[in-house]
Amino acid sequence: MQIDEIITFWREQQKSDEDGMWTHILDREALTHDLHSFNLDHPVSPYVGDVANARVIILGANAGYDPNLTPTEFPSNEAVSNYVNRVDNPSAADWSFVSRYYDDTNYGDFIADGRAVLVNVCAYRSPKISQEPDNIAMMNNLCSVAFTRQWLLEAVLPMAAKGKRLIVAKRHGQWKLPPSFRDAAGVTFDPAPINPQITSKPYSEMIGFLAES
Repeated sequence: MQIDEIITFWREQQKSDEDGMWTHILDREALTHDLHSFNLDHPVSPYVGDVANARVIILGANAGYDPNLTPTEFPSNEAVSNYVNRVDNPSAADWSFVSRYYDDTNYGDFIADGRAVLVNVCAYRSPKISQEPDNIAMMNNLCSVAFTRQWLLEAVLPMAAKGKRLIVAKRHGQWKLPPSFRDAAGVTFDPAPINPQITSKPYSEMIGFLAES
């Protein structure tokens, strides 16, 4: 598997149905019929940044949802179209203003300038996945989640082993990573996944990796 296959997987495949619910077409049946509380009112977020070229891959849990903030991202049909185009063509997109959601983190600038990408194992939006058992259970029924887990192991991990990428396992709990992943070359785990910042050890490794790139 190649790293850009995640772009192909999502390109033109997230659609709004007749009820205005945004899903990947392969996930639609499960999200329509099974119990969950994901907010599907807006386009989804499989990744934030230039996923094909960013040197650092930060593992996230799922797309967030804030009832006061998220709707302001999509004030018009044009804004929706622009957002979907960024997901469809991430390497040609301007991610600088999207990273405002990460302005209070120590990695937002790296997303903005293309050096890092945040990849969510689940693209669907919710306020706090760690406290949403129905959504955690639903993730195991979603084709997009299964694909993203496979993509990490088959496309990204081999690149990390060759020194071409650094994987920062931030919100690693829902990725269902094999035990061997923790000791794999090119991988660093954050011991405080709920902390909004990348903590000192993985942050230092990220800075060192980028300085050598």
